[in-house]
Amino acid sequence: MPYNIAMVSDFFFPQPGGVESHIYQLSQKLIDRGHKVIIITHQYDGRTGIRYLTNGLKVYHVPFFVVYRETTFPTVFSFFPIFRNIVIREKIHIVHGHASLSSLCHEAILHARTMGLRT
Repeated sequence: MPYNIAMVSDFFFPQPGGVESHIYQLSQKLIDRGHKVIIITHQYDGRTGIRYLTNGLKVYHVPFFVVYRETTFPTVFSFFPIFRNIVIREKIHIVHGHASLSSLCHEAILHARTMGLRT
């Protein structure tokens, strides 16, 4: 059964790095196996909204304040309406967070659990 999976992290392209590359490669392999994968990250240099990458990978750049080294300011409840809207629109089954220092990741997992989603 194919799943709809949301990968959430403060760290993603165009910022270079290991977490960014890992998320991209893992997403590509999951798509190759028939799953639908979206990325939820913060805005980068004015990139907001939705972008499409190769092989059908959809990236949501949410407009959040970045405080240090591409990490967003923890908001807890401000992220919920945006996250909920994306999860419902994309019919997400699984939310997967990346990077221990990503507040966006931790907030997404918290909200996913309150919505009864797998994490």
